[in-house]
Amino acid sequence: MGVPVRLDFTPPTLPEVASLHIEEASDQQGTFSEIEVVTEVGSYPNYISYYTTQNATAVDYWFRIRWKTSEGVFTDYSPAIQGGTKLLVQEIVDRVILRNPALNEVIVTQEAVAVVSENFPGEDPLTIPVENATYVQIRGMTNMTLARSLIATTLASGGSVSKFTAGLVSLQAGTTAADPTKAIDALIKSANDDLGTGASYVLLMSTVDPTGASYGYCCGPGGSLHGVDLTRTVAMVDYA
Repeated sequence: MGVPVRLDFTPPTLPEVASLHIEEASDQQGTFSEIEVVTEVGSYPNYISYYTTQNATAVDYWFRIRWKTSEGVFTDYSPAIQGGTKLLVQEIVDRVILRNPALNEVIVTQEAVAVVSENFPGEDPLTIPVENATYVQIRGMTNMTLARSLIATTLASGGSVSKFTAGLVSLQAGTTAADPTKAIDALIKSANDDLGTGASYVLLMSTVDPTGASYGYCCGPGGSLHGVDLTRTVAMVDYA
């Protein structure tokens, strides 16, 4: 009798997906063998995003999956993941869906992959375990993914918004229209604070004497720099 192992994965974006094929190996580079074919995979675009197989040899084995369409075409294999490991992308997707169940999981997953990739440059975002990120980073990436998912759905669809939820922020149109962009801006700001990705720059004018008198190259009547207001980039000049 096999060992039960839950597998979390990214749902496919292809239409007409007919089955999920699960393979296992004793190590990450080992020879994989198929242990189960799942035909109850949901329907486009709401395919399953996790499955518990009862046919695993051991919990700490390595697993990979691929999908098969109704026409018999297989997708590429997923990266091999050790049993009992939850990926960072899936953790973020779960948290975003918890905050806004109305969002499409496929879109949320696409945005989560991009956000994780930005915060872990040079690494495959689909292989990073959740343990590699701090709680604050996870919160920041969750808020950023939520904001981008809302931009990709709520705002991109156009039209008026009568009710809008972004995490703990809920807006509902009454006599005045609700502006969802303010809630999204708040989410992005919060995410940047957690991730340390926001940046502000203050540009100050160099302290120079526009008359040239203090540098000895002006042929003017002896003007000199009296002061500089850097808050307004204004120079005050006195002339003799």
